[in-house]
Amino acid sequence: MDEDQITEPSDRRALPFAEQLVLWALRLSVVGLKTGAPTDHPVLLAFRKVGAEPAAERVGLLTRIIGFGAERRVQIGVPCAFTVTEDERRILDLVAIAQSGVAGTLMLRGMLSPAACRAAAGLCAELGALLAETGMILQRPTAPPRPLPIPANLPSFGLVRAALP
Repeated sequence: MDEDQITEPSDRRALPFAEQLVLWALRLSVVGLKTGAPTDHPVLLAFRKVGAEPAAERVGLLTRIIGFGAERRVQIGVPCAFTVTEDERRILDLVAIAQSGVAGTLMLRGMLSPAACRAAAGLCAELGALLAETGMILQRPTAPPRPLPIPANLPSFGLVRAALP
């Protein structure tokens, strides 16, 4: 992919603080889920510092829904990884979109089962609302550029203009 076409940062260091916090909490919760290590307390302390303590529980529940409702292997990095995976980006985007009151249930389709998609979308909405109450707003994803409209007087077939004189 050409660097000029990249619209979302793929390096976690380029993310705003709110997104870095959610990403770190999600990654740490996955480590806890996989290894059995007690990771709930550090996540709770981090969210308590920003005044969004109930958000820690939502991240833990979201991690479990993703872990148990996955239809394929979901790529969640380790907490210290710099690269943001496409799956992590989709989850962050869902939380950001949910903050603006838009339902994004279909964003996790293909990653999670339909029931898990609905549950995850609900938790992302709750997580987004809890963060918004403390003033932590996640950055909404930018929409892909729209194709240029084809004038109605030109012969066309779908999106391909006919090569007729």
